[in-house]
Amino acid sequence: MKIVDFHAHAFPDAVAKKARDFLENYYHLPMYGDGTLQHLVDSSHEGGVSRLVVCSTATTAKQVTNINNWLSRAQEQDPYLIAFGTLHPDFDDIENEARRIEELGLHGVKLHPDFQHADALCDGMLRIYGACEGRLPVLIHVGDRNTTYSKPAKIARILDMFPRLTVIAAHMGGYSEWEDAEKYLIGRNCYIDTSSSMCGLSYDEMARLIRAHGTKRVLFGTDYPLTGAKEELGRFMNIPLTESEREDILYGNAARLLGISL
Repeated sequence: MKIVDFHAHAFPDAVAKKARDFLENYYHLPMYGDGTLQHLVDSSHEGGVSRLVVCSTATTAKQVTNINNWLSRAQEQDPYLIAFGTLHPDFDDIENEARRIEELGLHGVKLHPDFQHADALCDGMLRIYGACEGRLPVLIHVGDRNTTYSKPAKIARILDMFPRLTVIAAHMGGYSEWEDAEKYLIGRNCYIDTSSSMCGLSYDEMARLIRAHGTKRVLFGTDYPLTGAKEELGRFMNIPLTESEREDILYGNAARLLGISL
């Protein structure tokens, strides 16, 4: 079976433990992995993943360049990886860094408004969307009932403002806010991914939302280090979908979006 994990995180070894501990404390959940790139790759191979989209979000502007350089080197050293770069709304030259992300061979941009402490509709974020529109897909964390940064309604406004921007709205369009995700994003012209959603949605609810959105615009994701590939794939296979629908979500849609063959 061909599988693309479209949503996984890793961190340089020197900061992986700190990042992992932060995630554990923030979500009040035990982490599956240690956050290192090596453990992510090893566990993904064990889970049968064919290709792996890896990202690491810059929580401050000064981290952007170093993270993008690190991800570029990782991708060069291991063709198994498909790396998404990062941008931050406070970065001095967003346009040039977006261009450099392309030149580095990175395949998109990962944003996390909640961890970046930046409203998804703030001026800096709008500059990022403008720099990426028509050039780089944007994988963006959406939803958290405890914050206001990344509400599904705000992502819907982004779709209206930047119609040529390829948006992947993570966590079925709104982590912990799936009713609003259905209201504002399901059925819109964007992708969604399955990551960190089966913890809050039943398998039948997952199937209903997937079909309401359109199975050609849904991507499989683990959200490592929160979960591992083998475990998350096992949960995904419990969703009552046809074999053709599973194939699209597990690899077909990702391959078409990224322009890769498996």
